[in-house]
Amino acid sequence: MSLTIRSIEHTDAEICGKIGFQAHKAVSSAHGYPSEQPSIDFAVEMIKTLLANPYSQGYVAERWGKILGSIFVHKFPPSPVAAIGPLTVDPSGEGGGVGRALMEASLMEARKRDYDQVRLIQSPSHLRSFALYTKCGFALREPLFLMQGRSPSPSTLQKKYDIRAAELRDISACNQICVSIHGFSRELELQHAIDQRVASVAIDSTDGISGYAAGIGFFGHAVAKTNEVLKALIANSSSILGPGFFVPGRNSDLIRWLLDAGFRIVWPANLMTVGNYVEPLGPFLPSIAY
Repeated sequence: MSLTIRSIEHTDAEICGKIGFQAHKAVSSAHGYPSEQPSIDFAVEMIKTLLANPYSQGYVAERWGKILGSIFVHKFPPSPVAAIGPLTVDPSGEGGGVGRALMEASLMEARKRDYDQVRLIQSPSHLRSFALYTKCGFALREPLFLMQGRSPSPSTLQKKYDIRAAELRDISACNQICVSIHGFSRELELQHAIDQRVASVAIDSTDGISGYAAGIGFFGHAVAKTNEVLKALIANSSSILGPGFFVPGRNSDLIRWLLDAGFRIVWPANLMTVGNYVEPLGPFLPSIAY
């Protein structure tokens, strides 16, 4: 029953996408919440997108020539953080060491690239994955909630901010805010969001740029000097990208504001890390990566 781990190839996208859809559907159906991979087409397209990303490395696990699961590890230079996900295992292959082997391959890839901080987003209802990640050295850092709804009206805000599209000239100021909160910048992700025209900045009349969002949505992240700035970025977003966005469970003020505006909590998640970790020092929204 030998298991082989190899680099993922473009011809693997269809089967890996189908396995990912089936694995997430099995977990979400068992607990009564929507799957983060709503269709096979969505799952396959996500695998293809990751395969096209030069900063992502994927692996598959095979037994007797049959693919049983896949995993990706992502880099975000100049950020010192690598992120793992999605890890998906064919439900028929669970318990056979597939997940552990894929995790070890991705952690080895991160170490090979000299990344001493590795993060992932875990579904707390999936106890098998929580046990696996814990055994691999990960620790729970932040309970998260995926929030779904329409952007609240800016009229609900106590203070008005000038919200505009982020530009390349804003990156330096945005990096400073991100470093002050996380201890590092997320410049590559911000630049991609600017290129895709989904990034925004909040301007304070006295302090200048006071926060930014690399898109309000599943794959975006945001940082701000205060919760009011973060609320302004959300309220002035033209659309929520994807199936919602994550909010740290500890930010009760922001969650309360969103619930009052008609948002609902779709499903919980956990931010888990291995290696050096700096506690965030201000309001932020994580992405599905970290």
